[in-house]
Amino acid sequence: MSIADEAIAAGNSAGTSSFRRWVRVVPALLLVAAATFVAAYYVPLHRAHVLLLEEQRKSNQKSKDLEQTLSQVRGELQAKTAEVEKSEAERQQSEAAKKSGLERVEQIKAELAGKLDKHIKKGVAAVAVAEGQAFVALSESAVFLPNTVDVSPQGQSLLCQVSGALSASGGGQAPLRAGAVSGPPDSVPAALQAAYPTPWELSAVRAATVAQALQEKCAVAGARLSAVGHADHDPAAAALGETKLSPGRVEISIALPGGSPAGK
Repeated sequence: MSIADEAIAAGNSAGTSSFRRWVRVVPALLLVAAATFVAAYYVPLHRAHVLLLEEQRKSNQKSKDLEQTLSQVRGELQAKTAEVEKSEAERQQSEAAKKSGLERVEQIKAELAGKLDKHIKKGVAAVAVAEGQAFVALSESAVFLPNTVDVSPQGQSLLCQVSGALSASGGGQAPLRAGAVSGPPDSVPAALQAAYPTPWELSAVRAATVAQALQEKCAVAGARLSAVGHADHDPAAAALGETKLSPGRVEISIALPGGSPAGK
């Protein structure tokens, strides 16, 4: 073999050896490149994707929670609004009823005053409406015979007129209460003081006598009547205000429709 052939053979051998090394190196390089790509790009991207999914899940959950809270708040607001509207409607209704009641009270008072105008002008009667009751106060001199606890003929007529007017205002069959005030001791005649030593006795007898007259002379059912003596105390004084009536008086009252029963 010539030197040239040996050189060629040696070159071929070197080339083959170099090629074989490259064949072994290239896969390793590709593997390294792939590993580098995975480590440098895929893993971070995957982690970022997972984080985004988690954030989206949390965001969706927060959105659901907010919607639930908003729905609850809306429900509570609607309930509160309905409650406020109901309360306002009840308040307006109550005010309207109160206004209507006051107007009715004034109407009843005016009706009673109109029916008893002659006696009011004479100063022997007074009309008042208070605490769900309408009542008429009468001077004892207009009801009883002098120095007695007996009802006079004029007193009987007056009591019947009063009971009729009150019954018309109170609904016809409402209870009537006859009350009597004896007045201060120095205003009571000596004859009556001798027969009835205490104001309680005198006022109680007068109240019972008036109730009896209402039943017997004015055809008021006994079941509708009650009698109470106030002695020299007058619970109706504030409602009557300043009147021309004498300290001793008779007061006939009736509960108005929607008001408290008489005597309570």
